[in-house]
Amino acid sequence: MTHGRKRVGFSRPVSGLWYPLAFFLVLVLCSGSLTMAQEIEDCQECHVDPEKCGRMARIDRETGEVKVVNMLVDEDAFMQSAHGRSEEGFVCIDCHQDLDGVYGEHNALLEPVDCITFCHDDPAEEFLESTHVEHMEEEEKTPPKCTYCHMGRNSARETPVADDAFHRAQITRTCGECHEDYLYTYCTNLHGQLSSLGVRNTDVPNCYDCHGGHDVLKSDDPDSQVGENNKVETCGKCHEGAGENFVRHIAHPGFKTRSFYAETYKTFQEKGILEVLTDPQSYIALVFLMYMGIICQAFSLFGGHAFLMWIRMLLDERKGGDGHEH
Repeated sequence: MTHGRKRVGFSRPVSGLWYPLAFFLVLVLCSGSLTMAQEIEDCQECHVDPEKCGRMARIDRETGEVKVVNMLVDEDAFMQSAHGRSEEGFVCIDCHQDLDGVYGEHNALLEPVDCITFCHDDPAEEFLESTHVEHMEEEEKTPPKCTYCHMGRNSARETPVADDAFHRAQITRTCGECHEDYLYTYCTNLHGQLSSLGVRNTDVPNCYDCHGGHDVLKSDDPDSQVGENNKVETCGKCHEGAGENFVRHIAHPGFKTRSFYAETYKTFQEKGILEVLTDPQSYIALVFLMYMGIICQAFSLFGGHAFLMWIRMLLDERKGGDGHEH
């Protein structure tokens, strides 16, 4: 009996602790399920409804620039984006961590998403330590943020994958905002002509295919993808069997720009005609000028002939009119 009392007396404290412990476990499990629901379903309740979400003004905390941001999420576009297609299964609060645990309406002015700290520290470090950024800082220009280049159709939420046609076209335009001359000469080349016609797949190279993405280097740098030591390898990614003769191809022909002829004339004055003739682009320019000359001559003769025929018709009409009156 004594042994039985001890057993009963021992069981009471255990049962007394079990109930609050069980309640705590249930609360944790329920809160966890609510958090998972918050990540997807709760956010979509508002952000896929045009009546609840739309465009709103946001202030950049660093520059003070006012931008109009689209808060409406395109589900299909997001699922096709780099984040939506990722195997990690990114959700809203992975980036907007100040919304973790917040339900319903929230503060519209969220903390800026820090792509570098959260996930992309390696490519960011590569970019920030590149000579590209170094040159921009020397020119007192602000280096672009991640979203400046990796922007989707509607917002940075829909960051496209690297081979996305929209992204490839966007990169060309983005680089061209600073490198206008190179954008123009790129469009003079066959690559740029095809891109301008709408061929945006990986068969037609854009800026980062040749120059790199985060580690862009000047062409005279030995490590540059378009440097003398690496041209064959870079072109060989698309053009199998490319050799030393193939890479003599001029990627940015300037024979349609004034600056090319100004530089050629300066070279002629300083170093003579032989130095000019060593530039393969001089021959392209000569053929181009001959071609334009033939076109101008043809249209001038045609226009002159048409003008003289018009004068003759006027004279014939006037002569015929006078004869009819008499």
